[in-house]
Amino acid sequence: MDPSENSQVGQQPAFSMSPQPQHSDSASHSEEGGTGAPNSNQLFDPKERPINFYNRHEPYYEFTNFAEGYPFELLGVQWLTSEHYFQAMKFTDSTLQEKVRRLAAPREAFQFTREPQYSQYVRRDWAYVKMDEMRSALFAKFSSHEKLKQLLLDSYPHQLVEHTSNDRFWGDGGDGTGQNMLGALLMELRLQLLQTAKPSDASSVTQLDNSGSCLSFHEHTDEKEHLLDM
Repeated sequence: MDPSENSQVGQQPAFSMSPQPQHSDSASHSEEGGTGAPNSNQLFDPKERPINFYNRHEPYYEFTNFAEGYPFELLGVQWLTSEHYFQAMKFTDSTLQEKVRRLAAPREAFQFTREPQYSQYVRRDWAYVKMDEMRSALFAKFSSHEKLKQLLLDSYPHQLVEHTSNDRFWGDGGDGTGQNMLGALLMELRLQLLQTAKPSDASSVTQLDNSGSCLSFHEHTDEKEHLLDM
């Protein structure tokens, strides 16, 4: 039997984040897939220097999906990294999801869905749902670790950029022409957390204003530590 026929669709998280992205009637799905990019209003201050993240052993590597040490619970089970969750959600079959969840490292999860014997079972609507699955993973990850959440809050109002030539959808393509969707979703989550934060949580963070957003930064190196797939 095609594993995709043993579906867990009814158990997929119906997660939505406020503020909700605004979709126009002309919105279309790109080749990389999916609509649902967050509205850029109030996400960051363009006058501030961006925070680039990507490489291991550099500041803000925690913002990547390959960052280990930040497990979280979602769908009633524990996930080692957000990469594990994201890759597992490419399948609707619970057996394949569990295979991915139990892998020892995020790169193994990344590679698993590319193996020919498994890639044929990637859900057909993945391009349409992957943004919300990433939102779910990021919300669970940052909500589960107070220091990680504070690091995200303290990055306001800087633009967050996954700076890599390896990815033009989740990253900036290395030259700023990529879509930087991971950075955009992190800033969307940051704005939500800032709007709901207790005064003590936001004590070191600039107050939101009508232009809204802030950032800190680190320098990019040529080291390629990981890839974030579409």
